[in-house]
Amino acid sequence: MMVMIMYSSQNAHSKRLFVIFFLLLSAMGMSAMVPAFAQSDFTIEPASLTPYVNPQQERRISKFSSMPVPRYASLKYNEVNGRLGPGLEYPIKWQYQRSGLPVLVVKESKNWRKIRDPQGDEVWVHQRMLGARRTGITSTNVIMYQKPDLETLPIAEVEMGVVADIAECEGDWCRVDIDGRNGWAYRNSIWGVDDLG
Repeated sequence: MMVMIMYSSQNAHSKRLFVIFFLLLSAMGMSAMVPAFAQSDFTIEPASLTPYVNPQQERRISKFSSMPVPRYASLKYNEVNGRLGPGLEYPIKWQYQRSGLPVLVVKESKNWRKIRDPQGDEVWVHQRMLGARRTGITSTNVIMYQKPDLETLPIAEVEMGVVADIAECEGDWCRVDIDGRNGWAYRNSIWGVDDLG
């Protein structure tokens, strides 16, 4: 059962009652959810998202794109072939079927980009398959809040593996848009929003 909960009153007593009500619903498995319906065939398993950690790779400006590497990008299309090497002559390793999926560009050649997906797999894709749309993917079930503050009311719980548009990040929080619903979520619960320096 899915329940969408909205709250606008600033009365402190009502706010406490709402939080208690929200926690009771969560305990009963009836938490407010933003459905992840029709997001993709790309299955995310619990604890399968690989955080970006590579202290040996310095960020540099690519001579091919004049953009920093590594950097985050997103898939432009619902079908993107990931190849074993930078060219059409290389076999397809993966076919991604999720427009907006965030990826990390880790290497470049003239027209090809080596990307790392949220599960840590690396493949080559043509540069036209990538866009600048800033997205992230939830790495756990995530609570969205009205403001970047735990004292504000939760507005929804989002399932793991949902792609979100990222409007901005401030400190530990990111403002996200998921299927037209806007709110704030903890930065460390979203893959693709790390500060790469």
